Amino acid sequence: MPDIWLWHLGVSGWPLALAILWWVPSLLLLLAEVGLQMGFFHKLSVRILFTTILFSVMPKVVFILFDFMLPWFFALLPALALMGWFAFGFIEGWKRLEIRYVTYESPDLPPYFDGYRLLHFTDFHLGSFPKDSDFVQKVVDAANNEEPDMMLFTGDLVNNDAREVEPYLETLKQLHAHDGIFSVWGNHDYCEYGNNHTIAGLRNNWKLLYNYQCQLGWHQLMNDHFTVSHGMASIDIIGVENAGQPPFSNRSKLPKAMKGLGKDGFRILLTHDPHHWRREVWDRPIQLTLAGHTHAGQLQIGKWTPARMAFKEWGGVYRKGSQMLNVSSGIGGSFPFRLGAWPEMTVITLKRTLK
Repeated sequence: MPDIWLWHLGVSGWPLALAILWWVPSLLLLLAEVGLQMGFFHKLSVRILFTTILFSVMPKVVFILFDFMLPWFFALLPALALMGWFAFGFIEGWKRLEIRYVTYESPDLPPYFDGYRLLHFTDFHLGSFPKDSDFVQKVVDAANNEEPDMMLFTGDLVNNDAREVEPYLETLKQLHAHDGIFSVWGNHDYCEYGNNHTIAGLRNNWKLLYNYQCQLGWHQLMNDHFTVSHGMASIDIIGVENAGQPPFSNRSKLPKAMKGLGKDGFRILLTHDPHHWRREVWDRPIQLTLAGHTHAGQLQIGKWTPARMAFKEWGGVYRKGSQMLNVSSGIGGSFPFRLGAWPEMTVITLKRTLK
C-alpha cells in the first residue's frame, strides 16, 4: 500500500529505470512470503521478509505520515532516522545480552530449596549468528558467572538444521550447573523449516540434534520428568515436546510427562510455547512454568511489540493464583536483529513462604 500511494504521489514520474527499481522491495517481499508459505528457503525468506518490512515498508509509512504535515524533504528525515535505528538492531542490538532477575515464592517449596537459583534460557537459534561471532561464548560466560543451581532451556536450539550446533559444541559444553542442565525442544528443533522435507531427512536431523544435546550433557525431557533430590527434599522438573498452536505442531503430552508423580510436590514445567500455560497448565498442580518462543517480537518500543498481536503472555512474568509463568524473550532469533526486545536470560530465585 505505501508503494502504491507514493507511486501516485510522484514516483510514477521518475525515469523508467528508477521507477522499475522502486518495485523491487515489494517483489522481494512477495517472493519471501511465497517461500515461507511453500516451505522453501525458509532462512533466506525470513531474512528478506523482515529486512524489507523494516527498511522499506515502515520507513515509507513514516514518510507518508509526516508528508501530510511537512515538506517532503523534512518528512524524509524521520524515515531515514528510523532506518538508522533499525540498522542498530541488525549491527549491535542482537549482541546486547541482558540478565533479568525474578523471585518466585511458594509454600510448597521444600526448605532445602529455599534460595535455590534457576537460570532460564531459551531460543538460541544458533544458525542465525555470523560465523565469526563470539556471542555464544559471551552467553555461556554470562550464564556460568551467575553460578545457578540448575539451568533450564526451553527450546529452539537451532533454526533449520541440527548441524548448526556443530560449530558451537565445545563452547556450549562449558555450561555447567550443580544440579545439571535440562532442556525441551521447540518448533525449530524438529528442523521442518529446512529444504529437506523427506521423512528420512527429518529423522536424521532429529537424531543428530538429540545426540548433540546428549554430548552437551543436557537432560532432554521429551514428555517426561526428572526428580531432583537432596536428602528427603525434592522438586520435579517436567518437560514436554513442542506444545504449539496452529500452524505449529503440537507434540506435547503433559499427562504422560507427569505420570508417576504424586499429588503433592513442587513442580517446574518446561514448555516452549507460552500458549500451553492457559491451555493445559492452569488446572494442574504445577507451580512454575517456563517458556520462550515469542522472542518478544525481537522489536519493542515502550510497551508495544508485535508479539502482543499473537500472544497474551509474550514476555516477562505472569501469575494466576499461586502459579507463575516466565516467558523469556530468548537469546537469538530467526535472523540477527534485536531492538528494545534485547536478548536475555532469566535468573529465578525460589523462596519458601509459610502457608
